[in-house]
Amino acid sequence: MDASLMQRPAIPREYYEPTLRQGAVFFMFTAALILIPGTAAVLIAKSDWALWLKVALCAPLVVLASQGFHMVGWFAHEGIHLSLAKNKYVSMVVGILVSGISLFPAMGYGITHWNHHRYTNQESDPDTKIYPRHRTFWSRFFLARLTANRGYVRNSFALVLGLRLDKGYRLPFTDIEQRIFAALTLANMGLWCGIYAAITYMDPVSGALGAILPLMASIPLTGLRIYLEHNGTGAGVFRDTRSYVSPFYTFLMHGNNMHLEHHLYPKVPCYNLAKVHAYLRERGCYEQWGSPIATGILAPLRYVGSRYQYPSPRLADLEADPFRRDVLDTQRA
Repeated sequence: MDASLMQRPAIPREYYEPTLRQGAVFFMFTAALILIPGTAAVLIAKSDWALWLKVALCAPLVVLASQGFHMVGWFAHEGIHLSLAKNKYVSMVVGILVSGISLFPAMGYGITHWNHHRYTNQESDPDTKIYPRHRTFWSRFFLARLTANRGYVRNSFALVLGLRLDKGYRLPFTDIEQRIFAALTLANMGLWCGIYAAITYMDPVSGALGAILPLMASIPLTGLRIYLEHNGTGAGVFRDTRSYVSPFYTFLMHGNNMHLEHHLYPKVPCYNLAKVHAYLRERGCYEQWGSPIATGILAPLRYVGSRYQYPSPRLADLEADPFRRDVLDTQRA
């Protein structure tokens, strides 16, 4: 195969550029997903309505608010990919501070996630040690996110203590800088734990419906998302992850549903990934390489079930694949 075919298609340079306006819209969208349904749930719970009606109305509002906390976690993702701001330090700090609202260990996650991108579905991909162990829907629902986050917290403490991590690919920061970011991550998580405890102490209903229950609901939902993105995928770029492209998900995820495009171009901000998808689709890239693109609202959800499993390393496939990860460094802009 011609070596030129082994390169990702070039995309317009402006797709890579983060902007303050779009970043602010991303934050306001995320905050609205937490505050509007959370406030509505609290007001309903404090009303004189019948208990059954309160429960029936508050339950979906709590789930919707949990999506807001899920999106808060995406600020860690954007931050460690250096796509929140042109300055890499600003991107990291903003990502750490905002994602702390959802008690997400941003720096510890970043250590693992950069290696996931560099070695997707290969033996050195840390995620192939985390997610394949959960083989059923309910195991993934209850345990997957907790398993992953436990490792991210452990990474953060290890960095603070100056311990060496067994990750072959690292963020573009010095050891001291990573140690500072890890300390900031843990301190910020502690701060938000204190804030939620204080709110709950002063107003148990507000604390429960505005923070605790949505945070708890976000744990299983975010755990399942990983399997939706990777279950049943193959080896090599254009084939090692999945996008679920319904406009419903594009709105709800603010573009983060375009996961295949993100793996192809990790430094493109989430709000530009839909443009990348349209650009590649117009050029027939997905058809050419048999990319896993899920359409519709309900169809993508089948990938979270036990019929589909998280990929284990398949080195023979990767060696035969012209789009190997050792050929394409997905961290390059």
